Amino acid sequence: MDSIIAWIGGKRLLRKKLATLIPKDINGYIEPFGGAGWLLFFREKWAKLEVYNDLDSRLTNLFLQVKYHPEALQKEFKCMIGSRDMFELMKTNTGLTEIQKAARFMYLISRSYGSKGGTFATAKTQGHCRLENKINRFEQISRRLDGVIIENLSFENLIARYDTKDNFIYCDPPYMNGFKYDNSLNFDHKKLYNVLKKIKGRFLLSYDDCLQAREIYKAYNIIAVSRVKGINRKAGESYFKEIIVSNYEVENV
Repeated sequence: MDSIIAWIGGKRLLRKKLATLIPKDINGYIEPFGGAGWLLFFREKWAKLEVYNDLDSRLTNLFLQVKYHPEALQKEFKCMIGSRDMFELMKTNTGLTEIQKAARFMYLISRSYGSKGGTFATAKTQGHCRLENKINRFEQISRRLDGVIIENLSFENLIARYDTKDNFIYCDPPYMNGFKYDNSLNFDHKKLYNVLKKIKGRFLLSYDDCLQAREIYKAYNIIAVSRVKGINRKAGESYFKEIIVSNYEVENV
């Protein structure tokens, strides 16, 4: 199933490829950088234990409300329209209850340019996508999240808590180049490397294809991939190059 939000760096276009590289003999599926959950939602069940984590509490709150209060969240959207005034109001008034906060966050992401949450998006050729299509999937997503543990921890604390030899960790950290949300502006890439090199289990890691990433993970298996480029596409730049890193042998399919 699809996620209910877009997210910068989301794995909608790479999830089929990533799914072929994830081991089948795992007890736990752990995502320290869950984001929009595109890979998590790609299958009905990845493992006996599933953990979604993100340091951005806006994301974890959204999925908690979808998991436990899908109907209340649907009601919150009834009066939300594609309005620039409403968009600007919600940027400063994020809501009082956790349900209001989740609804307004999703509204801002869905109605903003590039899903960045900052600028009201408009186009000369078409209107906004219908929020109704996403809202109608709340109950489906709620059922999918039943049994999934939702955490709001730093990646090092999350990995320390769930790392075992039988658990698998998929990491999709903030990339080294390009746009970053506010809470990831000063992300410590070397710290992530130092944590991953000591884990007991297996990991898969996504990064932008750059010299720094290749240098840090040069001792590991690296597969080069590319996906269709979205926003900020320049003439002649149709694809964005990425790498997939693993501490186990994978078949490059």
